[in-house]
Amino acid sequence: MCYSSRIRLKQLAQLCHRLQIATGAGIKDFKIWDSEAKRGSRAHQRKIEQVVSALSAGETLSQSLASAGNYFPPLFRQMAEVGDVSGQLDRTYKRLAEHYDRTLAAKKAFLGALAWPAFQLGMAAAVVGLLIWIQGMISGNSFSGKGEGEAFDMLGLGLVGTPGLIIYGTFLFICAIVVLLLIEAIRRGAVWIRPLQRAVVMIPVVGEAFQTLALSRFTWAFQLILGTSIDLRKALPLVLDATGNHYYSRYGPEVARRIEQGQDIHSALASTGIFPTELLDNIAVGEESGRLAETMKRLSKEYQERATTAISVLAQVAGYIVWLMVAGLIVMLIFQIFSSYIGVINDAAKPI
Repeated sequence: MCYSSRIRLKQLAQLCHRLQIATGAGIKDFKIWDSEAKRGSRAHQRKIEQVVSALSAGETLSQSLASAGNYFPPLFRQMAEVGDVSGQLDRTYKRLAEHYDRTLAAKKAFLGALAWPAFQLGMAAAVVGLLIWIQGMISGNSFSGKGEGEAFDMLGLGLVGTPGLIIYGTFLFICAIVVLLLIEAIRRGAVWIRPLQRAVVMIPVVGEAFQTLALSRFTWAFQLILGTSIDLRKALPLVLDATGNHYYSRYGPEVARRIEQGQDIHSALASTGIFPTELLDNIAVGEESGRLAETMKRLSKEYQERATTAISVLAQVAGYIVWLMVAGLIVMLIFQIFSSYIGVINDAAKPI
């Protein structure tokens, strides 16, 4: 397999909601997870069964979750450990559920905005396929693509009739697989995708939107861990990792090291040079006033609102790119058909 198994975002959000309700009702961890092992796909059940097996062997919740490998994200595992130790596991699950619900809503909004441009691109691709097949009929041999004379190829792609349509369909299928693998690699944070994440952040407009989305996740995760017993040396790398962007997460070890050296949060984050001054100033004021939790909660709400705008910007940019692709395809078809038409006229005008 190209990727190790990882729980889906929607599954994780629903799981957190169920865990919150069951834990709040006083049900023991083993019984809760044993019940969860009967839900979802077989692959999901196998991972949960590993957790159940570890719990039955007397392992702690944190150790049991770790037995499932990387199936659960680091933030979930760490927060579950903190909630278990502090006796506030139901409250922790609730906050995690809210976090994943927000992330899921942002994802749906982005995909929803892309639905119409993607449909247009699909229709344009279908029209090209139809023209390829019709060319075979015009040539008088739509099944083999070969006739007594030269096959009529008004698109200039070298694809005519049913054989050409099969080749074209195969090409589109391969392109779709590549795009899906790229999306999956981004979702899982594959190592080879990290340079691309850092490069995209530098692009005007698009980069700013991606930074806003990352900072919205940063502020939300930060306010999530404040008030818990997590050591800042562990907490801040987790918070940076929660951004989902290697442009930020790569600084986790450095920030942890500076905290260990005695620097405050503001200085440790400022040393990376990747955070906006406005955010750092607010964190500094929150630290100095002893109201960092309240400050991050307010900042989280502000960045969630900004994230909504950022998603709209990214969706518009992606939509424009798709529309340009469609327009380019249409223009290409027009020129190819016109050139073929002129060629037919010239051939007809030649003396026999």
